[in-house]
Amino acid sequence: MEPLEPLDPLELPAKRRRGWWIPGALMFVALLAFLLSRHTEEQQLLELLRQARPAWLLVAVVCQVGTYLCVAAIWWMVLRRARLRTSLWSLARLSLMKLAFDQVLPTGGVGGSLLVGRGLRREGASPGTSAGAVLLTVLCFYVAQALGVAASLFFLWRRSELNDWIQWLVTAFGVLALAIPLCILWVTRHREWTPGRFAKRIPALGTLLKAIAEVPPGMLLNPGLLMRGVALQLGVYVLDAATLGAMLQALGLQVPLSTVFVSFMVASMAETVSIIPGGVGTYEAASVGMLNLFGVPVEAALASTLLLRGFTLWLPLVPGFYLLRHAFRRRPPGQQPG
Repeated sequence: MEPLEPLDPLELPAKRRRGWWIPGALMFVALLAFLLSRHTEEQQLLELLRQARPAWLLVAVVCQVGTYLCVAAIWWMVLRRARLRTSLWSLARLSLMKLAFDQVLPTGGVGGSLLVGRGLRREGASPGTSAGAVLLTVLCFYVAQALGVAASLFFLWRRSELNDWIQWLVTAFGVLALAIPLCILWVTRHREWTPGRFAKRIPALGTLLKAIAEVPPGMLLNPGLLMRGVALQLGVYVLDAATLGAMLQALGLQVPLSTVFVSFMVASMAETVSIIPGGVGTYEAASVGMLNLFGVPVEAALASTLLLRGFTLWLPLVPGFYLLRHAFRRRPPGQQPG
């Protein structure tokens, strides 16, 4: 894949780059302080981490590589539909860069989406096709998550574990999961619509809306693309849940797969409805709470959740940030420094 056009992280207003992590960081610190304030549990947590079996950590790595390939496969399908040939691995690298960009510069996912769109255009896609690939990924994300949440709710209902906070969480998620796809489909059908002055407060929203207007008609409602895309996104959730299961196995705990999947989906739902980038704090609290609800000791639940987040959020930042720096520094052929 050719180098991306340089993106300047400093173009985002400084006020919008500060303070996004504070609520999540405080919640995360509060959770750790509560658990580690009890000396016995602190010693047990450290002992669990020391006893982690490396072989299961390798399984986690394989699962996480699979998640990037699944996301890349959605984009690959769109490019193939446009009769463009590209490497699945190069698209997986683009997926890794998007994760790093969204975490380093929180823009509500808009900045990472623009990065993906630009990368797909470097692969030969038209602006409309690249925007369609990004929007299809968003639609598949919410549809797949809704299916996973529905299955988890049925499991919890059968076990009479649907408490009040889960019901409130599901309500908030339902509103979000319905509103965002409907807004996307509405904008693609009303291409002449232009946002008001509020759009200037959202970084790069105007550019994104302009690209949406060029999406080929019918692409987002193509049954074949949607079904395969949702299946691939469900694969992402299954592989992430498998990573959590591997973390529990690494700590010497054998937890039923259904319990692991439901715990992961509820935590993922909490991350989605959170306004905090990456769901830092909210995800950890929900994951530990759900695992403990199903009988996993608090120390093991916390240790496995922290290990999972290390593989899904923190460790990918290292190669992702390196790729981003490389993309920022390289200029397209023929472009001279300003």
